[in-house]
Amino acid sequence: MDHWFIDLLIGVGSFLIQPLTYIGLLAMVGIGYRRLKRERKMFHTSTGPVGKDVFHRLLPGFLAGGLLSVVAVAFGIVLTPEFLLTMTVTYLVLIIAGGAGFASPAYALGLALLLSYFLPFGGAMSVDPLPVLILIAVLLFVEGVFMRLQSKREFSPLRLRSKRGKWIGGQRLDRMWLIPVCIFIPGDSFAAGDWWPLLPITDDVSLLLAPFLVGFRLTTLGQRMQLKIKDAGTRVIGFGALMLIGVALFMYLAGWAWLPVVLIAIFGRILLQVYEYVSDRMKDHHFVPKNEGIVILSVLPGSPGEKMGLLPGEIVTKVHGNPIHTEGSFYQQLQINPAYGRIELIDANGERRVEKAALYDNQHHELGLLFLHPHEEHWETE
Repeated sequence: MDHWFIDLLIGVGSFLIQPLTYIGLLAMVGIGYRRLKRERKMFHTSTGPVGKDVFHRLLPGFLAGGLLSVVAVAFGIVLTPEFLLTMTVTYLVLIIAGGAGFASPAYALGLALLLSYFLPFGGAMSVDPLPVLILIAVLLFVEGVFMRLQSKREFSPLRLRSKRGKWIGGQRLDRMWLIPVCIFIPGDSFAAGDWWPLLPITDDVSLLLAPFLVGFRLTTLGQRMQLKIKDAGTRVIGFGALMLIGVALFMYLAGWAWLPVVLIAIFGRILLQVYEYVSDRMKDHHFVPKNEGIVILSVLPGSPGEKMGLLPGEIVTKVHGNPIHTEGSFYQQLQINPAYGRIELIDANGERRVEKAALYDNQHHELGLLFLHPHEEHWETE
């Protein structure tokens, strides 16, 4: 107890030496690299560098970790080092197998809890199920909130061939966040008092800043991602609230009541993932070739096209008053007046509008628009 401040600094600094911290960072880099490689293969450009998949996720993850740390410290969430090691290995296997799509905390923490009890040597790794279930519930809530917040972000475009050989478009969203949360492990730095913690602690504990990962993958072909991700996030938030009810029931029933709760967490998240896939595939393809004009799949951030207010899903019908039908004819017509752009579109509501903008420094070559239709010379090879 005399060296609690030093123990506190060591606990916080241990975040930098835990393997899951670097597993998460490497996974985020991998997500960005695969996105970059896929976009360059399909469009010969990309929506941004690999770094945006890492640095744009760090601040939200750390802010969420700060809020969760308050909850975890107030409740007195205690995990064992053996469980944290099992969780790290579980995260690693899941990420290798399925990337961000398998990085939901319901999978990693739920499976780690099962392994700690049911492996042949699990008795030595057993942990109190209640803190784990609480973490699963609150991290699911964070996952759902992060999903909803992505509706205002850019999405990775897809250009594919349908089973009938026609061009179709889609959007993909791969996201992962590294979330540092202050928890406790068995130690000798802090002892329970009359007012703290909310959960009973029988032994002295030490503080540890532990990394957790939250991730998901969503692909849409039947509707715009902006609408899909909001609904999917709301469902995950609702599932997190359902898990909190399960945690409350476990606190009342105790015993082995944790087992059905953790199974509901794992299989419930799987069902939500399957539902998002099936419900999208049951819809007609949203990004399909049109008789009039060409379909915008993506608008690169910071590009002249974004400044003109062009949006994914809109149909460019005319440039400088001349009808267009291919990506090549779009740029050909645009060069008629390279200092000025006049584009006629049909928006997502079927309404027509005109966008105008002055173009500088040969910006007519780099409007930042990715179309469903490839260049004419690629039709035979793709």
